[in-house]
Amino acid sequence: MFRFPLSLLTVLALVVSLGGQLRPQPVGELPDDVSLQLQLRKLASIGTFMQTTAHPDDEDNALLAMLGFGQGMRTVLVTATRGDGGQNEIGPELFQSLGVLRTEELLAVHRFDGAEQFFTRAVDFGFSFSVEESIEKWGHDEIVGDYVRHIRTLRPDVIAGFLCGGEGGGQHHQASARLTVEAYRAAADPARYPEQIAQGLRPWQAKRVFCTDTSSFGQSSRASNPARDLVTVDVTGFDPLLGRAYSELGLEARSMHKCQGTSQLLMLPGQSSNRTYRLRDSVIGQPGVAPPVLFDGIDTSLPGLAAFAGAHPPEPLTAGIQAIAAAVTSASRALSSDGPSATAAPLAFGLAAVRALRAELATIGLGDMARYEIDFRLARKETQFQDALVTAFGMRIEALADDGVVIRGQPVGVSFAIGNHGPSDAVVKSVTLSGFGTTETTCTGKAVKDGAFKCDVASSIPANARITGPYWTPRRDAARYDFEPDAPFGYPFRPSPFRATIALSLAGADVQLDRVVQYRYDNVVAGEKRMELSVVPALSVSLTPDIVVVPTKAAKESSQSDDRDSPRRDVQVTISNQHKGAASGSASLDLPRGWTATPAQAPVRFAREGEEATVRFSMVPVSGAAAGEYTVKAIVREGSGSYDSGYQVVEYPHIHRRQVPETASARVKVIDVKVDSDARIGYVMGVGDQVPAALEQIGARVEMITPEVLASGDLSRYTVIVTGVRAYERRADLRANNNRLLQYVEQGGTVLVQYNKFEFNEAQYGPYPAKVSANRVTDENSPVEILQPENRIFNKPNRIGPDAWVGWVQERGLYFLGDRDPRYVDLVRLSDPFEYNRGPKTGALVEAHVGKGRWIYIGLGLWRQLPAGTAGAYQLMANLISLH
Repeated sequence: MFRFPLSLLTVLALVVSLGGQLRPQPVGELPDDVSLQLQLRKLASIGTFMQTTAHPDDEDNALLAMLGFGQGMRTVLVTATRGDGGQNEIGPELFQSLGVLRTEELLAVHRFDGAEQFFTRAVDFGFSFSVEESIEKWGHDEIVGDYVRHIRTLRPDVIAGFLCGGEGGGQHHQASARLTVEAYRAAADPARYPEQIAQGLRPWQAKRVFCTDTSSFGQSSRASNPARDLVTVDVTGFDPLLGRAYSELGLEARSMHKCQGTSQLLMLPGQSSNRTYRLRDSVIGQPGVAPPVLFDGIDTSLPGLAAFAGAHPPEPLTAGIQAIAAAVTSASRALSSDGPSATAAPLAFGLAAVRALRAELATIGLGDMARYEIDFRLARKETQFQDALVTAFGMRIEALADDGVVIRGQPVGVSFAIGNHGPSDAVVKSVTLSGFGTTETTCTGKAVKDGAFKCDVASSIPANARITGPYWTPRRDAARYDFEPDAPFGYPFRPSPFRATIALSLAGADVQLDRVVQYRYDNVVAGEKRMELSVVPALSVSLTPDIVVVPTKAAKESSQSDDRDSPRRDVQVTISNQHKGAASGSASLDLPRGWTATPAQAPVRFAREGEEATVRFSMVPVSGAAAGEYTVKAIVREGSGSYDSGYQVVEYPHIHRRQVPETASARVKVIDVKVDSDARIGYVMGVGDQVPAALEQIGARVEMITPEVLASGDLSRYTVIVTGVRAYERRADLRANNNRLLQYVEQGGTVLVQYNKFEFNEAQYGPYPAKVSANRVTDENSPVEILQPENRIFNKPNRIGPDAWVGWVQERGLYFLGDRDPRYVDLVRLSDPFEYNRGPKTGALVEAHVGKGRWIYIGLGLWRQLPAGTAGAYQLMANLISLH
């Protein structure tokens, strides 16, 4: 079965110039001698290291690079969640699409540090102060089982989890480490998760399990005798093949987590980033005493394979292993003396030796388990030898389609190009497509020395092709995903079905390569980009906004006038034509019983691919619609077929294109909410901010404040000015002209400042001294105490009672105002039930009177609640924007 990644050329990737962040350079594009030296390191090692973390960006990239590139080991990262409960500093993606973005960023990271990537089913449900809460929401047995499955599948020698206890950071980290340590022993016990054994997996006992000590992050250690079980891993060594220290490469890898705002500054000479690891369990060495290095006493060399056969391995086994090791040594010598082409013969010999030994394993007196373990590792050596032979021949192999965004039944042309700069001609024995309408073997011939072989194949996309998208879906009853059962477990994405198998003869050796068929295109910023083929609906349908709010007062009206008290709500249906020519159909809304829409349906016609049509529907709820949630869907009918979904494209210069299918539907919330009809809101857009659209849903008039207006425009025409989420971080014009907002407040205006991170502390942006803190309350059901119940904010035009705090999602709020001048007045007080966040928290909603006006800081997560349709959040925000 195909395993991700495809090959060593896919896994190994690094950067050789300090500007490499803009374009990571794969090993196959490096000078052949460098590529081969790195591949020969891999061929000489049978070691595997697995690291587990809670989220993208927790991993030790320098360690992964050192063990993978420097010592040739297989390095694997198993990330518990995809980080989809976090925030996005570079775009609008949230939740599922944010998980897709962060998954792709991890793959971008590994183009630097060389690791393979896998996941568990856990969902990042937001910051947590409790290990117990994290495990309860994820599901203890399920996530331990996921780790066990990965351990049994990957068979690592050493495992390292993330934080060993401690109060710092979200407790997802500590939860993932605790579950990892439990899985370490459970993976070796066939009585644990026996269904995995029934599916063909075998028990496996890794030698050691560590976790990152809290001292690596400036926290105190709680261990009674920490020196005995700690080991600090030195990653400052310089690798001449990489042209940098592993710590430097690790930091550059980390910079790919761009949506999390990681630093883009590279490491300067003399800087280091070593982590300290605590031994948690071991089956070798002195119990409780950490070794000097992670793999101490573990033979990861090729000859170490014989140890699986016991103290007295059979002679044919040791002879076969020696032949393979000798081939690697011979190839290394040939490379040093005569260059890459000279390695072809010893590599071909080594490949033959691997195949011969694999064929012989069943007949040389090995036990079943020994045979399995040895063959498991030899299978990787076979793939690595084939990849090294391709590099020795200086081969560039391309399998390119003439289109990247495709529909079912569409014709597709696939072109093959194989360049050969090796010591001799290469024979192309066959090229076989899979996943297409045409799967027969085709394309035979020669790639002559210093020449190229080319072949074109006409094929098509099958009529039953799967629409491309994530194979994971969040559950409603737990903080974990459901995985599609036919997808390889825990992979970053479902492997592309559109592939080519290329059979070659190189230096007399048969080589079979698996390649994903790609589409290439150019991007002015990123240069040439590649994408896997994405199957999309022939007519892609989207409906905006995805949440519609109707105040109950409006819902009771029978009038269909255009004023803001009318129940009429407009939605837009956008249809994109992906047919390769003309198309036509009709668009309509699927409404709740008794609701109406104008028009009832609308024709749509397209002349070409990529053309879009937008239809605006005005819908009116049934008179007297009760408060609650309703669903509206868009449907486009074409002949006898219909379409009701589209997709969101997730793409940035540093990642590959991905898509997230989305049903063309909207949630309609009928909410008891009122807003002052005279309110005129000026909005300074922040990061990933969906608040303005939400305000318009309740009848507010919202105008975006441009840099020009902020610098010199008339701000007095606004009754309220709102700064978006983390606007002070992103808007240089806001920081530069903040004094105008303060003047606006002094003259009687109201400014609402939604939460900011610590960039807010770089200057005094508030009217009086104040600093943002890391305080937050993560329990979305935690009690809220209103400290000034008579304040207008809690009374007009909506009464904020206990019901307003019901139904919140993910959290109450974060980055509360911390140390501050006493002229700031707290309006609410909150508290978490968790041990590491006990005590009342203020700073979530703070008011300061300045001159004739008010300045209000909002740490409450209204920005998250409004897109989720939380009724109480709408009521509170309506009161805030009605202040004037």
